[in-house]
Amino acid sequence: MDRRRVLSFLAAAGGLAWLRPSVLLAASADELAGEGQAELTGGNVAKALILLHEAQSKDPRNDRVQALLGRAYFQQGDARTALTHFTLAVRLNPEDTLSRLLADTISQFPMPAVKGGSGRETSSSRTRPSKLAQDAKAEREALAKGAGKSSRQGPWRVLVDAGHGGLDAGAAVGGLREADLALDLALRMARALAPARNEVVIHLTRTADVSLPGWARAGLAGFYGADLLVSLHAARVSDPAAMGVVAYGYGREPSDALAALVARVENAAYGPGASWKSRGGEGLFLSAANDAVGQARFERGRELARALIRAIPAASPLPPRAAGSAPLELLEEADAPGIFLETGFLSNADAAAALGSPDKRQALAQALADALLAALRGVEMPPAAGRG
Repeated sequence: MDRRRVLSFLAAAGGLAWLRPSVLLAASADELAGEGQAELTGGNVAKALILLHEAQSKDPRNDRVQALLGRAYFQQGDARTALTHFTLAVRLNPEDTLSRLLADTISQFPMPAVKGGSGRETSSSRTRPSKLAQDAKAEREALAKGAGKSSRQGPWRVLVDAGHGGLDAGAAVGGLREADLALDLALRMARALAPARNEVVIHLTRTADVSLPGWARAGLAGFYGADLLVSLHAARVSDPAAMGVVAYGYGREPSDALAALVARVENAAYGPGASWKSRGGEGLFLSAANDAVGQARFERGRELARALIRAIPAASPLPPRAAGSAPLELLEEADAPGIFLETGFLSNADAAAALGSPDKRQALAQALADALLAALRGVEMPPAAGRG
C-alpha cells in the first residue's frame, strides 16, 4: 500500500489521534493551517499533509492553505502537485510573491508525464502546447546545450535587491523607512541603467513594498542566473558619525568596527535560523534554483565593491566612504558574487536629510548606476557556468 493510501486510511479510521488535542478541536482552516505549518517546519511532512488537506476541505479558497500544500508537496519531492497548489495560491491571492516565485521556478524544470490507469499519458498531458510554450521549450533546450561553455558573450546580469520590505521596515528615522528608501533607489537605479541594456541587464528582487525573506533573496540570484547581486540598504547603527556610502563584499571577519556593526544589524533582519540548509522547504527551493559555485565568488564581490566605491564621484550627494568585508548572511548564501551597499546611514542626521530629498535620491541613484557600470567595465566578464 502506497503512502497516500496509508495516510487516507489512517485519517478515515481516526488515525489523527496521535496529534495534539488542539488540532482535534481546531474549528477553522486557519487553525489547521497553523498546525500544519508547525509540523512542516519541524520536518513532519506526512502529518502536515493530513492537517492541510483537512484545512482545504474546510476552506478550499484559503490561499495560505494552498501555499502550504505547495510547500509540503515540494518538500516531499512531488513538484507537479506542488506547482498546482502554488498556482492556485497565486490565483487566490495575486500578492503572494513567494508562491509566484516558487511556481515560476518549478515550471522551468521538466516534470514526468501523468500516467493514467492504463499506463498511457492522460489527455491533459497530451494537450497541444501553445506557441509561446514551444518557444520557451526551444530556449530552454538551447540554454542547456550551451551550459557547459566556459565563457559567454552578452551583457552582465545584475540582481538589484531593495533591502527589507513589507512587515520589515528596516531602520526608521523621522518618517523615513529604510525599506522605502531602498526600493526607491533600486527603481531609480534600474531606470538609470536601462539605456545600457547592451552592457547590463537589471533584475529586481521586489518592485513593491512586500515581505521577502532572506533565503528567497539569496535564491533569486540563482533563479536569474545573476553575475552580481547588489543589495541596497540605509542602516541605523550605534555610531552616529558613520557617514557616506559603504560597500561590502562577504568576509568571515569584519574588516573594521563599522563592518561589524552593519553585519550585526542587517543579519538580525535577515531572518531566524542559522543557515537555509537547516530549514525545511526553503532549502529545497534554493537547491532547485541555484547552481553550485566556488568560494571565489566572495573575492569577486569584494573586488567589485572596491571598484564601485572608487567610481563614485566625490560630488555625489552622499560621498563614497570605504569598501570592506563583513560576515553578511545574504552574501554568504547567494549563488553569485555580492555587494552589500549601505547607501547612507539613517543614524547620521546629514545622511538622513539627504536620503529624505527626492532630488538627492535621484542624484545618488544616478551616481551609483554610473559607478556600477564603470566597475563592471573594469573587470572580465564571468564564465557562463560555474560563476565565482
